[in-house]
Amino acid sequence: MDRFISNRAPRRLLLIFLIMLALSGWISYFAAQKCADIIVSEQIEAELSAIGGGKFTGAPEESAVAEGEAILKKYSISKALPPATMHSYRSVRKTIFLVLFGLLSVASAWWFIISLCEIMAIFRNLEKLRNDCIKAAYDMQTAITLYGEELGTVHRVCESAEKLVECMRSTSLKLSMEQDFLRNFLTDLSHQIKTALAVVRLNTDMLSELDDLPAERRDKLSDEIQLNLDGMESLVIEAIKLAKLDTNTVEYRMEPNRVCDVFALAVKRISPLLRKRNISINANLSEDISLVCDKGWLCEAIENIIKNSADHSGCTEIIAELTNNPIMTTLAISDNGNGIPQDEIPKLFDRFSSKHHDTSMYSSGLGMSIAQKIVRGNNGEILVYSEIGKGTRFEFVFIKSGSAKC
Repeated sequence: MDRFISNRAPRRLLLIFLIMLALSGWISYFAAQKCADIIVSEQIEAELSAIGGGKFTGAPEESAVAEGEAILKKYSISKALPPATMHSYRSVRKTIFLVLFGLLSVASAWWFIISLCEIMAIFRNLEKLRNDCIKAAYDMQTAITLYGEELGTVHRVCESAEKLVECMRSTSLKLSMEQDFLRNFLTDLSHQIKTALAVVRLNTDMLSELDDLPAERRDKLSDEIQLNLDGMESLVIEAIKLAKLDTNTVEYRMEPNRVCDVFALAVKRISPLLRKRNISINANLSEDISLVCDKGWLCEAIENIIKNSADHSGCTEIIAELTNNPIMTTLAISDNGNGIPQDEIPKLFDRFSSKHHDTSMYSSGLGMSIAQKIVRGNNGEILVYSEIGKGTRFEFVFIKSGSAKC
């Protein structure tokens, strides 16, 4: 109640009520004076008509009024006599004033009471809404009650508050998920780096403490140090790439590119690894099929998929196929490796996911997640088909739109 009284709206309402009372008094005063002038003037004319012999109950006759004026001429009485000089004038004016002022005051009072009740109801609903919003700020499960009439302003404000709370809940859920992801990501990243650091530290200690190590053993320890340092560098670089992709700060340069050129560039960049693993590439891609994409980033995605097959599948051959139809363009990359169990396929694009038949202890565990985000950023999707003992097939599917070109 104190908040209601201290609010400006009720005070303004009271001020308007007082102004209406003052206007009622002013209007009543001048209306009463005008009415009293008319009534008393009619009364004078009626009395003059009666004195002049006219009918008392009928309308005043001009001849009778003139006769009455002649009779009372010696008293300076005529129908032009100012009404205010009559003894009944004040009582008539007072009576009319009180009646008019009373009616207008009652009407103003009813308006004030009804308006005050409406405002009090609005304030009660707003106070309830305020309490709901405060509870929702600390407890996201709190529901916002829709107060007021269905089409009323308070009801619409409640609906807006409800939508705002829903947005807060969604944002809070996203932030919670992002916090969990960041926590797990940093935990896995630190674990990966600590493993490599442990090898580097151990080998460094051996090199510094053991003076009688054979040259061959020293070279082997140095190679292991360099290999782990390269792995850490690759891990940090890919983590930075993934962070840029996750935060949508990558600006793709979308241009028409021949798919065969993109694939050829990816193979060229990863050819040293393929030669080392004795893996052959069999690709006979049409030169007539183009795709609107970012060549550099899509090349990165293809390279990561090929590297995944080379590192983890134990394959000896990778086959690339390109198909095109009015609906979509598909680049398929297949290997003849060990295959992936069906229950591990959904986790294939998770960060630091466990690898089936992992043969490389230096793999970052981020390449597949990066590839998926790049392909999605280029308006595509990666599909995976695999069978144990028969290999795995990755399909880059790009649904055509107004910007795609065949």
